Amino acid sequence: MNGVLRLDQATIVLVEDDLQSRESLTLLLESEGAHVVAVADAEEGVEAALRLSPDAVVCDLELPCMDGFYMIQRLRDHEIRGDHAPAVAVALTGHTDDTYRLRSIGEGFQHFMTKPARPDELVELLHDAIDARAAG
Repeated sequence: MNGVLRLDQATIVLVEDDLQSRESLTLLLESEGAHVVAVADAEEGVEAALRLSPDAVVCDLELPCMDGFYMIQRLRDHEIRGDHAPAVAVALTGHTDDTYRLRSIGEGFQHFMTKPARPDELVELLHDAIDARAAG
């Protein structure tokens, strides 16, 4: 983007069932220096997040079998029980109505973006939120 690796060394779990979106978001985040673990469903997302204790989780809300709300609830429960610092969590969805935004924040996501996510906005949001978490 601007030659500076804005997500340098950040570990990000990306949960997206659409292959094309998952691949393009992975390339974007890796091009900014992040280590990305990209998975296709909420169960894999939970497993990756519990194993890695990532800096951030970017998760689609509409997933097969279990949705992104399930994933964030499991992650937040694990963080609370283990006294771990909460990962930055960004909900991604094609839904633009306030119901999804409010529910995602209420369930444990700190940030909400509608699809398709604008690459510069997503990177900036993650950079700023991860920095704030580290300073925290």
